[in-house]
Amino acid sequence: MYKNIFINQCGYLPLMQKQVTFRTDKPVSFNVHTSSGSCVYTGRADRRVENPSAGETNYVGDFSAVTEIGLYYITAEGLGESDSFSVSGDAYADTFQKAMAFFYLQRCGYDLPEKAAGLYAHKACHTQIGHLYQSEETRNVAGGWHDAGDYGRYVGPGAMAVAQLLYAAERNGALCSSYRCPEGKTSVSLPDYLEELKYELDWMMKMQREDGALYHKASCRNFCAFIMPDEETEEMILSPVSVTATGDFAAVCAMAVRFYEKYDPAYAHRLEAASRKAYEATKKMELPGGFRNPPEITTGEYGDSCDQDERYWAAAELYHAFGDQQYRADFEALAQEKIYQGYGWADMGSYGNLAYLNTDRPVDEALKTEIRQAMISLADGLLKTAEADGYGTALTSEQYIWGSSMNAANNGLHLYDAWTLTGEQRYLDAAAAQLHYLLGRNCLGLCFVTGCGSDAIRHPHHRPSGFRGKAMPGMLSGGPCSWIADETIKSMFTKETAPAPAKCLVDMTGSYSTNEVTIYWNSAFLQLLASVTA
Repeated sequence: MYKNIFINQCGYLPLMQKQVTFRTDKPVSFNVHTSSGSCVYTGRADRRVENPSAGETNYVGDFSAVTEIGLYYITAEGLGESDSFSVSGDAYADTFQKAMAFFYLQRCGYDLPEKAAGLYAHKACHTQIGHLYQSEETRNVAGGWHDAGDYGRYVGPGAMAVAQLLYAAERNGALCSSYRCPEGKTSVSLPDYLEELKYELDWMMKMQREDGALYHKASCRNFCAFIMPDEETEEMILSPVSVTATGDFAAVCAMAVRFYEKYDPAYAHRLEAASRKAYEATKKMELPGGFRNPPEITTGEYGDSCDQDERYWAAAELYHAFGDQQYRADFEALAQEKIYQGYGWADMGSYGNLAYLNTDRPVDEALKTEIRQAMISLADGLLKTAEADGYGTALTSEQYIWGSSMNAANNGLHLYDAWTLTGEQRYLDAAAAQLHYLLGRNCLGLCFVTGCGSDAIRHPHHRPSGFRGKAMPGMLSGGPCSWIADETIKSMFTKETAPAPAKCLVDMTGSYSTNEVTIYWNSAFLQLLASVTA
């Protein structure tokens, strides 16, 4: 069905700002109806927005006055009706549960029973002993989460995912404590949410070398066909160590200590020891140019030529956690050169900034002010972009790239940061608008999270989903990418015939550049969801 009216299909909290976008070239009056058809609100969309990212003209209306709990849809003469949506205090409960259960379903080296995993059940996979690249040495590296639509496991992206999920728990404990493992209670001491994160932390500790450094990844040499994970039985290779993996691991283990120490002090002590050991390893590591795939290995590279932001995050996080003056000195020396920002796997600076700003330990107050100002300045640029976009999206036309959904979510986090620093509602509203974009208020009229909303992505690039012929629920699609980078999307159009950047997505299994999934896209989504709904 061709759509002209766009809203968040998963709904809104009662007191949230609620905006609707119309694809039209003239102002419109609109009506909000209950599911039974009764009109409860009439509004006027008269704010015109020329939208180059979508290649269209939009008009934007507001229906924030609708706060009564219920199911609704919107109509406008000549434009049809919107997807249905709810207004409720638990509007996102189902979406949260599905998006978090995705991590359980991505478990590697674990028997996923049919009663919990349904179609996606399988025996423990990738349990073969890992061989160090070009070495006779072996290591047991079973465990962790499959990174994406493939079955590789990568330390840097995994650390990012855990960090974002820890922030979600810190900001919205009520929401995160509501998570229930599909298998039922599996730990007597830990909440289900922290038990899931421990599964990844345990695996990363297996990837730590005796000198503290972390192997960059564990994978087979090449991506496999669309088979279930327990059917990939080729040799497991451990790629060489990297500074980025080691720094990220040091940081996330230090961060995790404060979450686990009240439930399992012995485990928290293990995290601390692993973190300190990894940090010391980074001090001795110089690998110019960053990690590169060894010859004959073609799985995800996650190359990153700059490792300063990983060192920056690690120093701040270890100072926040443990208080050693050397960690403070290291962070402040790096920050005097540059204030790093970013929530992506290659740009970890914002995690370091939050650690430094939120510690109760002594800090350089002038530097703290400078960091705050840099964070607000970044958010101001994003706010300007969002306010000029017909869907409230903080992405310019040039920023619809591979993984644009993650960028939208992380932009929302930068806007949320500015709200926490200033208390200005406009930042929080703009942060929430990034959530609304991902859940259906976009020019494609798609909920980018599988199995959620009324019109969601159905054919993600994800091997278990492709093999079973049905999308695993709760996965955030990578989103529009104007690069025209995979053979599936190239079969649809060329760069010359491609639609506007925000429309460059094909909901087909083969389109890995627009429709793959990853654990760290889901974590960005969940951190944003938890933050703006706290």
